[in-house]
Amino acid sequence: MQQVWANKYRPTTFDEMVANNNFSNFDQHLLLHSKKAGVGKTTYAHAIANERGYPLHIFNASSKKTRGIAFVEEELIPLTRSGNYKQYILLDEADQLTPEAQSALKGVIENAQGLFILTCNNIEKVSPYLRSRCREMEFRPIEIDEMKGRLEYICGEEHVEITETQLQVICEAHVGDLRNAINALQAFHGLEPDEANSFILSLTVTDFDSTKFLTLTLEYADFDSAYKMIQTYDCRTVVRAVFDTALEKAKSNKIIQVVDAAITSERDILNGVDEDIIKANLVRMLVA
Repeated sequence: MQQVWANKYRPTTFDEMVANNNFSNFDQHLLLHSKKAGVGKTTYAHAIANERGYPLHIFNASSKKTRGIAFVEEELIPLTRSGNYKQYILLDEADQLTPEAQSALKGVIENAQGLFILTCNNIEKVSPYLRSRCREMEFRPIEIDEMKGRLEYICGEEHVEITETQLQVICEAHVGDLRNAINALQAFHGLEPDEANSFILSLTVTDFDSTKFLTLTLEYADFDSAYKMIQTYDCRTVVRAVFDTALEKAKSNKIIQVVDAAITSERDILNGVDEDIIKANLVRMLVA
């Protein structure tokens, strides 16, 4: 199985990071936050661990099993009582923790053997008590020129045949989000020339009707029509548009369904799952 380039080319030191690489005091708990994904928060955690030579224990709070207090008690507490002070515990998407889990975690952090690194996209969902235990660091979106430089390096390493214009389109379509830009580059590289041109063209299309798509799926359960509707669009564009529209317009009892489908789709994108499969599964989860 081909390695996902976003993982293969993840920087391992601060010098290799494209942006957001300011030196931090390593001897304190950190809360890394940004409104956009793919800006280097998780990479920063890896760089810190590598700098110190400490193990990095990685968890993600986006699933039902890792959102609640049981996760804190059964997974995190044993690590913080292991007697190893030279370790980092990375908790991605900490803003997805339940209030009860956040309350329990603040006590765990206070007495932890080792240091925590929390990441989130919506810092307002993190309790003030938990935030007060950490040094907050805001990560900015990655500039297009910075993204382009990294993609050009990957193109050289992977022998990607791509024009300057096509590379610019990928950067602009994923502005600020280097991880998804790399995913798009890898997807482009795996296509035949005609398919690759169509893929680049799809990144320039911004007229996706997410309201109609949600009506077809959530109200009419029309799998075929909804699936055909998203065939020519970039996968992440669809997921983001559907998520944003659902938060604004969907009935309250349907929002959780959309959120779960969006999380699954985002995770599949990061793992390099075929886009047609991701789209079909997105529709499936919404018409269920």
